[in-house]
Amino acid sequence: MTRVLPLLTGLLWLLLSNLSIFAQLQTPYILNGAATQRTCNCYVLTEDVTNTSGTVWNKNKISLNDSFDYYFDINLGCKDETGADGMGFVLQTQGTNLGTAGQGLGFQNISPSLGVLIDTWQNMADGDPDYDHVSIQVNGDISHLTANNLAGPVTALADNGNIEDCNWHIFRIRWDAVNKLLEVSIDGVLRVSAQKDLVADIFGGNPMVYWGFGSATGGSSNKQQFCAALRPQLQFDNNQLFCDGSPIVFGDDSKSFGTITRRLWDFGDGTTSSVADPPPHLYAKAGEYEVRLVIEDNSGCISDTMKQQVIIGSYPVPDFTADLLCTGRPVTVTNKTTLEVGTIRQWDWDFDNGQTSGLQHPSIAYADTGTYRIKLQATSTQGCSAGIEKTMEVYATPHIGASGENACIGMPINFTGTDQTPAVPLSQWYWDFGNGEQQTGQQISYVYPAGGAYQATLRVMSTDGCFSDTSAVSVTVTDINLFAGHDTLVARDQPLQLNAQTSGSGLQFAWSPTAGLTDPGIADPIAYLQQDQVYHLTVTSPEGCIEIDTVNVKVYAGPEFYIPTAFSPNNDGRNDVFRAISPGVSQLDFFCVWNRWGQEIFRTQSLSGTWDGYFKGTPMPAGTYVWMIQGTDYKGRSFNRKGTVTIVR
Repeated sequence: MTRVLPLLTGLLWLLLSNLSIFAQLQTPYILNGAATQRTCNCYVLTEDVTNTSGTVWNKNKISLNDSFDYYFDINLGCKDETGADGMGFVLQTQGTNLGTAGQGLGFQNISPSLGVLIDTWQNMADGDPDYDHVSIQVNGDISHLTANNLAGPVTALADNGNIEDCNWHIFRIRWDAVNKLLEVSIDGVLRVSAQKDLVADIFGGNPMVYWGFGSATGGSSNKQQFCAALRPQLQFDNNQLFCDGSPIVFGDDSKSFGTITRRLWDFGDGTTSSVADPPPHLYAKAGEYEVRLVIEDNSGCISDTMKQQVIIGSYPVPDFTADLLCTGRPVTVTNKTTLEVGTIRQWDWDFDNGQTSGLQHPSIAYADTGTYRIKLQATSTQGCSAGIEKTMEVYATPHIGASGENACIGMPINFTGTDQTPAVPLSQWYWDFGNGEQQTGQQISYVYPAGGAYQATLRVMSTDGCFSDTSAVSVTVTDINLFAGHDTLVARDQPLQLNAQTSGSGLQFAWSPTAGLTDPGIADPIAYLQQDQVYHLTVTSPEGCIEIDTVNVKVYAGPEFYIPTAFSPNNDGRNDVFRAISPGVSQLDFFCVWNRWGQEIFRTQSLSGTWDGYFKGTPMPAGTYVWMIQGTDYKGRSFNRKGTVTIVR
């Protein structure tokens, strides 16, 4: 291996280019019809033109008594549905100026002959399948329906039925003269084969044959080409390391129709070599390098430059962290491994408890306390591997219980936590009462501000920082929400419907005193009163919760309208509105107010209606106003009253 200056490298490429031009002028092939030479080793058999054909024959005969292994690059064009007709590799004894157009592929009617045909057009009369296919035929017969079809047809490509894909494919023809076996491979996959004595059975005992390619188009066409293979290619030992400091073995797996006479390696780091298998190459540092290889064959043709990216990886720097490890608690281990060049492809974890993992960020739970050695081995796609080991402690997780009881609104509930693992020292108890309130402590007395069903929870933390599971306690706070009713007015002997409001079911009611009540043990008795009365209502829930409320009843000699003589609408909270108190009146016909000019400025039919001293949004001036009211009492009798009221401002 030598280090070559850029000027010397340029001179070498110039020399190889000149040799290529000379080799092109000295081509060993005879071209017929539409065939043209594209480069030193590449030929166009047909352009994308209809009804044309081309053949390329090697000037020199070969002996079928000798084995051969030929590699070619072939391109069948870019048009699939409308492309035609294909090409064939042909062995024949008739000369170097042969060929046919159309579906004959430059092979039809040449006899004696053997053709490996790649057919891209379906001709029903010849038994063609509807996919691009390859077959072995003899004596110029292209039909798959006769004995001259030795093998196939099968799909030209192993994985699909279209070879007119614009791509170049490796076409290999291998003849084993000892075993009389002809094998045909495309892109490294065996497609067809035939075991036959070609010399005796086809060529009448004459082993010397011409070889070449034929191609043709008919009503449809494609650009169809072949190259005498000159394809540089690297070969790597898959077991070697592509790591910083490791020598890399570069093997030559180039494919060439002829003998490779010269090579030029460029390893992408300023060093080159010209030997077939250069000694192991050591790169100075990790990084990505473009390796190039150019080859020349015995006809003087020079290949295109093979370029392949080679990554020399750096070694990983493994690292990881984990949260506090507590027994029975899954914890995600955070992988913090770094790699300067390359990609990590494999993680190997050993948690020192019989568990392993291949995940980048695994989750682990330990059953027992103790000290554990956690190991991580990181390996890159280049085979570079490094490991780390960390000692970590696993602490005990505490276990607890919790209890509490139901209560009435306003009464405290005693919550108690129970330590079920006394050997684990505890740091703190955390209560959540299920209403957004929290407190700390093992025993808590708490008063809920509102009734309802709650789920309180408790968890504790050990002195090592491990939290217990959450223990839940369901409690119910009973709130009867008693409202005995608004204080009210009633006419003497007028029936008054009481209607207490509560929450819950199964409640017991007790009104006191019972005087004037139809049933003191229900929520809505009717009262008949002769004088003012204060009723006390006691309600008891099935849980034993008791609530008491009162309602004041004012009794008037009625039915009657009680109307004030003045009010002061100044928003001071006292006498701001003008209203009528109407005990014994079941229905109000009207309540009207007029100013001194007789203009109506207020009217209502509601017993609770009030006048705020405004008319159409304008405050009325201080002074005297006339009112009149009329209604129907609870016995159905109509009566009215009238008078004056003074606005005081």
